[in-house]
Formats: sequence, C-alpha cells, structure tokens
Amino acid sequence: MATPPLPPATQRLVGLLLIFSGALLGIGLLLKVAVGAYSWNAGSPDSPSALMLSVNLVGLLASGLLMRWGLRMRRGTSTYRNPNADEIL
Repeated sequence: MATPPLPPATQRLVGLLLIFSGALLGIGLLLKVAVGAYSWNAGSPDSPSALMLSVNLVGLLASGLLMRWGLRMRRGTSTYRNPNADEIL
C-alpha cells in the first residue's frame, strides 16, 4: 500500500532541508578533497590514498544528487511514469 503524498507546504520544507543538507555535505567534502589532493600532490608520508580521494569525489556526486532531489521536491515535479503507456523510455 502506497503512502499518501505529503501536503505542499511539508513537501517544500522537506525539499529545502534536502537542499541545505546537500550543500553542507558538499562543502565539507569539497574541503576534504582539497586537503587530500594537496597532501597527495605534496607527497607527504601521511597522504591519503587515491581510494579515499575517489570516495570523497563520489560523496560530492551524492551531495549534488541530494540537492537535485530537494529541488525537485520543492518544485513539485512528479517523476511518476505510466507503466501502461506505449512509449520509449
């Protein structure tokens, strides 16, 4: 059984919170990537591995998707697709 949709005011608030959390996550991960890239480029012995830089970059991508999700919630655009429609995906 599907849950009922949120009221418009609540949907806008949830969208704003998603945008805000995505922006904060992005700022934090951007700082981590900058410090990691600098220490990796400097060649210090305590430099993070390329794997950690890759994980942080994937986190940056996730923060962008979180902000996009929040924008779609605030705009109220639905992604519902009719499964019986005769269309090409």
